[in-house]
Amino acid sequence: MLRVLHKTINIKQRCFSQTLFNHLETSQYVKLNQISLSRNFSTKLNEDNQLERIYYGPLTPQIKGVKFFSLGSSIAGLIAQPILIKEASTIGSTSLLIAICSVVGFFTFVTPILLHIITKKYVTEVHYDAATSTYTATTFNFFLVRKKISFKPDDVEVPDIPGMFTTMFAKGKPLFIEARHFDDPLHYAKIMGYDKPIDFKLGETDNEDIKK
Repeated sequence: MLRVLHKTINIKQRCFSQTLFNHLETSQYVKLNQISLSRNFSTKLNEDNQLERIYYGPLTPQIKGVKFFSLGSSIAGLIAQPILIKEASTIGSTSLLIAICSVVGFFTFVTPILLHIITKKYVTEVHYDAATSTYTATTFNFFLVRKKISFKPDDVEVPDIPGMFTTMFAKGKPLFIEARHFDDPLHYAKIMGYDKPIDFKLGETDNEDIKK
């Protein structure tokens, strides 16, 4: 009887210890997964938070709306153009057909191109990466897709006579920004090179003039 009780107790102890071990192992595995997930998640957050938005163009919503309307009207014009030409050809008037094609073609092709020429230089946002001292400017392309260009202050060239809707050239690309819409004016001064020493050189003197 004692041997049977002893065996039963040993079996129960083994089952309990095995269950406890499995429970501890499972909980430890869960904790390790939670730690690894938290580390990965924090790393992604840190990567996303590296870029700080320092500039926002106030005309961004208006430009987006106008370009969207222009692209929509162009698509509608392309769809309706064959129908309008067919209806105008039934009338038999060549001048009317030319007038209709001119009006439809203007709103279908010319308007989006003109809007793109005017708005392609407008910077909607500027982000700053403090780790690499790199600025990232965002603009819209012809199809209203965000286009980004990364540059450093050394890549910026400020023209002596600014062109139409052009404040600076970043890696040769003309961009338009406004100083008053920067969160920190020091970033604008750094981009435009105002923090560099001023060159008061009024012109170079030839060696012949110096000898004379």
